[in-house]
Parts: sequence; C-alpha cells; structure tokens
Amino acid sequence: MVDESKVILEIVKKRKAIRKYKDKPIPEKIIRKIIEAGRWGPSIHGIQPWKFVVIENKELIKEITNRLIKKSKKIGTGANILLHFSADVIRNAPILIAIYNTKAFMQLAKRYRESYIKLAKVAEISAISAALQNMVLVAESLGLGSCWLNTPLFCRKEISKLLNENNELAAILTLGYPQEKGKRSKRKPLSETVKYIR
Repeated sequence: MVDESKVILEIVKKRKAIRKYKDKPIPEKIIRKIIEAGRWGPSIHGIQPWKFVVIENKELIKEITNRLIKKSKKIGTGANILLHFSADVIRNAPILIAIYNTKAFMQLAKRYRESYIKLAKVAEISAISAALQNMVLVAESLGLGSCWLNTPLFCRKEISKLLNENNELAAILTLGYPQEKGKRSKRKPLSETVKYIR
C-alpha cells in the first residue's frame, strides 16, 4: 500500500519556483486539473472567495509584461527590479492564471462588527493562498513548473483593466514545462521555526 503522506511530502519538498519555460502548449485537461485543485482549497465557512482567470493569449501576456515594465519606470529602485524580474517570468510563460479575490466573505462580514471585517480580510487571503498552494503542488505532480508572483500587484488596476475584471487581483501564477531545474532555498532549522507547548 502506498503511503500517501510520503508521496505528498516528497512533492512539497521537491517543488521549486520555475521561471523559464519551454515553448510547449499545456493540454487543456492538465489546466483543468490544476484549476480543480484550486477550487478544492479550504476557505472559511466554505465561501470560496477566489476567481481564476486563465490566460493563454500570447498578445495579452505580452501586454501584461509591457504594463509591468512601464510601471517599473515610475516607482523606486527595489520595486523596479522586482517588476522587471516578474515581467521576464511572465513573458516566458505559456499560461498565466490570475487569481482574484471576490471579497465574498467581506460582503458577509459587513453585517457585523469592524473586527469581523478585519478577520474576513485575513481569511480571504488565507483561503486564496491555500488554493494557490494546491495548484502549485498539483502542477508539480503533473510535471509542470510554476511561479507564484505577487510583485504584479503593483499593477493591479492596469492588469485588471486588461482582463476586464472588477475583483481584486491577489496573485499571478505562471505555468509551463520547465526549461530550467530551478533552485530550492534551504529550510531554516526546526529549532528556529517550531515551538512545542506540551
């Protein structure tokens, strides 16, 4: 009998950000599996505050890249470098998935106290992050590379206008067959990151 926990843990450990992809199309059934993994992410009260916008159109990917580069000229040096870095990753990706926050839980929370609204904001980002992690792990298990990008959020409005989206952009996930091995950062020791209370 297969120990599923070992299989999952191995995928978690070997996964790394891939920033260069082969010019090779991804079959629709594989994209659907990755989206399905995201759909089954955990969320508070089962509200599922995410929306996934799958972008395969090369011209649109190029235009998103152009918007990032244009924005990089208007902001400070650190963000400038990060935006150029993200633009290079996006330019090279066969598929992007823009993940949006529909703020469905926020709408519900507005009926209650201010503190509940603050909790709703955190809960929505947590749920979207969990959905993204599911997608990244399933992509890895299917032989695809991925890169979870937050820097494009400097261009939230510009990207959303291009995609005709009124929800709030939370992240962009790039997908493709790896053209590089990628590099896994070292993990901090357990003594620095774990506290047991018994």
